[in-house]
Amino acid sequence: MVKLVFFQKLLIKNMKVVDLANEVYIEIGSPSSTSVPAIAFWIRGQLGHINNILFEDFVINEDYEIEDADGVEITQDAAAIIKKLYLVYDYQVQIRAQMNALASDSILSFREADGSSFTRTNRNEISKSLTTIRKDEIQMLNQLVNAYRVKTGTPVQVVGDDIVAGWYGGGFDNYDSTTRNQY
Repeated sequence: MVKLVFFQKLLIKNMKVVDLANEVYIEIGSPSSTSVPAIAFWIRGQLGHINNILFEDFVINEDYEIEDADGVEITQDAAAIIKKLYLVYDYQVQIRAQMNALASDSILSFREADGSSFTRTNRNEISKSLTTIRKDEIQMLNQLVNAYRVKTGTPVQVVGDDIVAGWYGGGFDNYDSTTRNQY
C-alpha cells in the first residue's frame, strides 16, 4: 500500500513588518547603528525587489501584515530570505563605512622615542574580511532563493497526455521504407 504524504506550507500568521524587523534586529545582534523602525522601513522599501527575486506578489495590507495578493500570509521560507537580504545589505553598509573611514585614516601605527606606541586597527583588513563574509552571505542567499523558487514553482503549461497514445501519422500512412529513395 502506498502512503501519500502532503507537505503543508508553514505560514506565519499575522506577520507584521515590524515583527519581521524585530526578528532581524535580534538576529543581527541588536546593534546600536540601526533600529527596528529603520529595518521595517527597509523591508517596506525593498518589497518590490523581494517580489522580483522570489517571483511572488507580496503586499503590505492595511494592518501592516505581509501577505500575497490573495491574502495568504508570508511563509517562513520567504521570511528567512528577507532576513538574509537584510543581512547582505547590512554588510554592504558596514563595508562602505569602513571604506570611507579608510580614505581619511592613513596612519596605522606610531612609535615615540620614549617607547610608547599607538596602533590603529587596519581598516583595510576589516573591509576585506567583511567583503568575504558578504560574498558568503550572497552565496547562501542565492541558494535560499533557488530552493524557494523550486519549491513554490508550478508548471505554467502541461502539454500532452501520458496515458493516451498519440497518433503521429500526419498523412504518411502509406510510407514504406523501400520506396523512400525513389524520388
